[in-house]
Amino acid sequence: MMHYWFYGPHLWTGGWLGWIGALIGLAVMIFFIVLVYKLFKYLFSGINSTNNSYGNSTKTSLEILNERLAKGEITVEEYEKMKKILLKS
Repeated sequence: MMHYWFYGPHLWTGGWLGWIGALIGLAVMIFFIVLVYKLFKYLFSGINSTNNSYGNSTKTSLEILNERLAKGEITVEEYEKMKKILLKS
């Protein structure tokens, strides 16, 4: 006696919706791969981001200093002195 569940209709014999079923399965698989990728990207994006307060403080201070010089709030001599102080720390 042949077992129908093993030798029955399969994708390559026209069963289970044929090629449409294969396309749906492929779309579902791609969806889950993209979902896992985005989940990992979301979970681990904060590890190497530049939004932390440790590595970004000097850059922010220098940007503020450059803006103050551009606005004319400080002189070039004051700018150079403050820049040296910021780069030392």
